[in-house]
Amino acid sequence: MKSPMLHYDREHDILYSVIREGMEHHFVEVTEGIIVEFDQDNQPIGIEIFDAAKVIAASMGREGLAVPVS
Repeated sequence: MKSPMLHYDREHDILYSVIREGMEHHFVEVTEGIIVEFDQDNQPIGIEIFDAAKVIAASMGREGLAVPVS
C-alpha cells in the first residue's frame, strides 16, 4: 500500500489526505470540520480537515507548526 499523500491549501487552510485513489461516492463529517470521503464500496479514500492550522495547533501545540496561526 502506498503512503497517503497530503495536499495543503494555504489560502483556504484545508489539509487533504488521499488515502487511496477512487471516486467519491459519499462523505461523513466525523466531527466539526473533519470530513472522511468514501467510495461506492464504503472504503475511505480521503480526509479533509478545514481550519487545518488551528486543528493541528490544538493537537500538537503551536511551536510544531511552520504555518503561522492567528
